[in-house]
Amino acid sequence: MTATRKRAAISFTGGKDCTLAMAMTKKAHDVVLLVTFGPKNFKSFKAHSLEIIRLQAKAMGVEHILVEIGEEGKTHLQCYREAIAEIKEKYNLDLLVTGDILNVCDNFMTRATQDIIELSSPIWAIDRHKLLDTLFEHKFELLITCASIKKLGDDENLARKFVGSKLTPEFVEETLKPQEKTVDLGGELGEFHTMVLTVPELYNGQRIEYEGLQIVEGEFMFMEFSSVQLVPV
Repeated sequence: MTATRKRAAISFTGGKDCTLAMAMTKKAHDVVLLVTFGPKNFKSFKAHSLEIIRLQAKAMGVEHILVEIGEEGKTHLQCYREAIAEIKEKYNLDLLVTGDILNVCDNFMTRATQDIIELSSPIWAIDRHKLLDTLFEHKFELLITCASIKKLGDDENLARKFVGSKLTPEFVEETLKPQEKTVDLGGELGEFHTMVLTVPELYNGQRIEYEGLQIVEGEFMFMEFSSVQLVPV
């Protein structure tokens, strides 16, 4: 008996984890929406360029929406729950998918979706070596867009080796693994963040090209993009 395919939305930042979760979800369900949750009146995230997110959605041929969270007199959780209920109804969704690996913010998304929509986290608790191996097997092209200088041992020079580099097997061996005792190999504790430039099985023969510079702001170093565009592979 064939399992019923569900209508799924991905909680989407354009990074490696949510994109891998999307690739896994597409095997069994129909991904009909990418949802980026952000604070009211924001322009972009330091780690995850909204302009790049929109190009990723275009490359994958999936509708993308930005949901701004925050309303006076309501908690963050209340705002999330109301937004999730609204998009579930509007898009006739069965499933909300996240790329979460660790329990952050006291299982926030579990509480945000409870009794509203089924939550799926297909890479939950994945071993980091397996995570990286899976990304490389599927030929993810990954750009490290942001790093926490503080979480890299207050080493700005090390942060400069991260930000603007591609997360490749060579980078893992030469730069990431020597830090393994203090740095999560997937950056899951906020040490670094990525954006996906292309995935052959998702991007329909396209990739994202970019120009940008390293910027330091407080404890963070991030890529400030001067141009981004979709081009044929």
